[in-house]
Amino acid sequence: MMKQRNFIAHIGALALSLVALVAHAHKPSDSYLSLQVDGEKITGQWDIALRDLDVVLDLDRNADAAIDWGEVRTRHADIAAYALGRLVLTQPTLTGKQGVACKLAVTDQLIDNHTDGAYAVLQLAGACPSAVASLAVNYSLLFDVDAQHRGLLKLESRSASGDGTPFVLSAVFPADNATQTLKLSEPGGIAQFATYVADGVKHIAIGIDHILFLIALLLPAVLLRSGGKWVPVADIRTAFWSVLKIVTAFTVAHSIT
Repeated sequence: MMKQRNFIAHIGALALSLVALVAHAHKPSDSYLSLQVDGEKITGQWDIALRDLDVVLDLDRNADAAIDWGEVRTRHADIAAYALGRLVLTQPTLTGKQGVACKLAVTDQLIDNHTDGAYAVLQLAGACPSAVASLAVNYSLLFDVDAQHRGLLKLESRSASGDGTPFVLSAVFPADNATQTLKLSEPGGIAQFATYVADGVKHIAIGIDHILFLIALLLPAVLLRSGGKWVPVADIRTAFWSVLKIVTAFTVAHSIT
């Protein structure tokens, strides 16, 4: 009994240590791009973390580890040029030839606080040569300095739905899938969910913090609480289903978040 209690105590201590490690290490780099299409016109907003922009543009000029509004305001032109140089919107042609690039400009810049810090908010406006039925998006922000960075896109069109209700698509842009073509006329709920799940699996696999956290979740999977104590599960089948449920729940939850 004493050995079993010691074993459980060690498991608990290890799990808490792994959770603490994950909380410290897991600070993903994401930007949030929202585009609205109305005919040939495009408007939108792009939220980019100041800490990420600081890596490439050295915003913290006085090196006090705090980026203030003055430091950001004096670099508005540099921020706009850097961002627009890494986002290309193209209108594909019906013949399959190279499409025509849509014009895009930053019309205003603000600051917003997210749960993980301050973000530069770029207000966007532009236009394509004609009404947009599909849009090819090439996203390359920060990939040269952070291979795990991702762009999270929400693309909305009222004209595509035909009745004025918003038609919304979403996409994830990792470094290995930086160019994607989105069709505004196709329903994509199941396909998008599958994309998020696949991205979640990939994201878990490349991060040691994810693996350690998953191990912490799996440690008690082969034990049951019975009679005030922990006992091994009766058979492999029970353990297998317990492990499967934990891994599936973790993957789906991480895909969504």
